[in-house]
Amino acid sequence: MAGFTILAPGNPDNPGPNQYIRDELKTIGAELKIRSYSTLEEMLEEARDVDGFTQGGLTYNREVVEALPERIRVVGAGGIGVDFIDVEAATERGIIVYNIQRVFEREVAQHAMMLLLACARRLMIINRSMMEGTPISRGTIQPIYDQTLGLVSFGNIGRAMAKIAAGFDLRVIACDPFVTQADADPWGVTMVDQETLFRESDFVSCHVPLGPGTHHLIGERDFRNMKPSAYFINTGRGKVVDEKALIRALREGWLAGAGLDVQEQEPPAPDNPLRSMEQVVLTPHYASASERGGVERFKKAGRQLVTILSGRWPEDGLVNPAVKPLAAEKWGMPAE
Repeated sequence: MAGFTILAPGNPDNPGPNQYIRDELKTIGAELKIRSYSTLEEMLEEARDVDGFTQGGLTYNREVVEALPERIRVVGAGGIGVDFIDVEAATERGIIVYNIQRVFEREVAQHAMMLLLACARRLMIINRSMMEGTPISRGTIQPIYDQTLGLVSFGNIGRAMAKIAAGFDLRVIACDPFVTQADADPWGVTMVDQETLFRESDFVSCHVPLGPGTHHLIGERDFRNMKPSAYFINTGRGKVVDEKALIRALREGWLAGAGLDVQEQEPPAPDNPLRSMEQVVLTPHYASASERGGVERFKKAGRQLVTILSGRWPEDGLVNPAVKPLAAEKWGMPAE
């Protein structure tokens, strides 16, 4: 195991939270190489003598993945999302891709509930009225208790959201092709199809990851199905939603408003209509942010790397299980 090197983006003179990864790797005699790079060309240059790397804010399409050095065996995400890399291309190369699970679920769920409450209680409008000293009608606040919350995707974050929602006596429904009603029963959640979810929900909260089958998963048909009094919340990925359709829906009153932590372009362009709509609450892809989560993300990244470099599969976070046969052949990993 000694001799492995992992590349991480950052300041080599000030490792910051990368030190948590470095400390974990030291337990197996592996090294963390911290370098500052901002382009794919710079990254590929730094990656010539490493065995893997962590995300680093760049996008690795098929062409880039195929250009990676042959010795690259593992690539790690900084969070849950893995849309930064062509996973299929990585799998074909025998590259193991992992993400960080069971770290941010509560943070993202509470951020989604914050956006829901901010929309329903018209927080931004009320705050502005206080700052400007202008009156506001008390009769325009949306009730929350005994309403219906629809969750688009019912993974770990959706389940954390359902747990919070129980405290508000919200009826919770969800749509997810990978979840059965038996899976949802312990959470008191009813599984429905996507059309039913958008039609029946007073609040729709999207937690869908971005992948080949989820780009613009939510579009005009869904927004037309929503109640005019309903709100749309997205803490998943911006490109899962057809943003032009959402803007039209908000302009034409198909729904009451939206709370968005993610957008198709981040940050949104200065002339993006979402930035000037009073019924929209925007945050800067910030749902996973917390002091605890910021530390734990790097600690877990280190533990994931140690597990994989030690020749074992991680208990969670393996993004491409289809890589196992080739990884067994190339790297001596277990076949199953």
